[in-house]
Amino acid sequence: MEMVNYWKTKEAVEAKVTELDGRTTMILRGEKYPFPGFPRGHILYGKLSKLKHEIKNQIFNESWRKLEEGRMDKLVATEIKRTLPKMYEIFKESKYDILPSHKMCVAVQEIHRAFTKVAPEYPQLRDMVCHILQEDDSYRFRLQWTVQFMPTWLFGFVKPAPFFEKALVWLENGEVIGDMKERIRLFRRVMMTFLSDSGHEERFTKLFREIDWSKIKMSKADKYYFRGKFFRVDLDKFEY
Repeated sequence: MEMVNYWKTKEAVEAKVTELDGRTTMILRGEKYPFPGFPRGHILYGKLSKLKHEIKNQIFNESWRKLEEGRMDKLVATEIKRTLPKMYEIFKESKYDILPSHKMCVAVQEIHRAFTKVAPEYPQLRDMVCHILQEDDSYRFRLQWTVQFMPTWLFGFVKPAPFFEKALVWLENGEVIGDMKERIRLFRRVMMTFLSDSGHEERFTKLFREIDWSKIKMSKADKYYFRGKFFRVDLDKFEY
């Protein structure tokens, strides 16, 4: 399987940031495909790192603790919603770093469009999710990878949440590093707890039905770069 070359022998390579069909793209010297997006290191390891850390601790770790204590799923789901404004306050520090939606890569642009249509009352949540996916390709690639394990063509007739949970099980199996497997388990349990609330599940269903999944699934370029990371990208085709 074809994969990025420079990661095999060195840590960095000369790159040029440009636009392809209006979207921010990076051309890497010697590589077969343009890279979708442009990970900005000062953001990824600065403000975004702080935001992701607080989301993991205040929402995911805290929710797991409450569930282990025996609290009801719906109560924990309500408490997650109450915690989101704290995340928005942290996210405000990044308001000048957010790319316009038309410059985002195809997958994130589609999520932004669908989110705007089905949940216009939650612009902060939309922008926060899209900002993370745009700037951190490891998160974006993992979300895109799950698409192949969901019957997206049936989402107009069935609830997508159970299929998303099964796709997350595949995602956990695709991870190589134990710590990442634990993070996926954490995400899956808390995400399914959040969706135990009928109102949250209804919005989730509308979003998944609105998304054009052909724009989310991994392209050849996505797989090309994702294969260079610690992940079993071709798990559906080969045994590792």
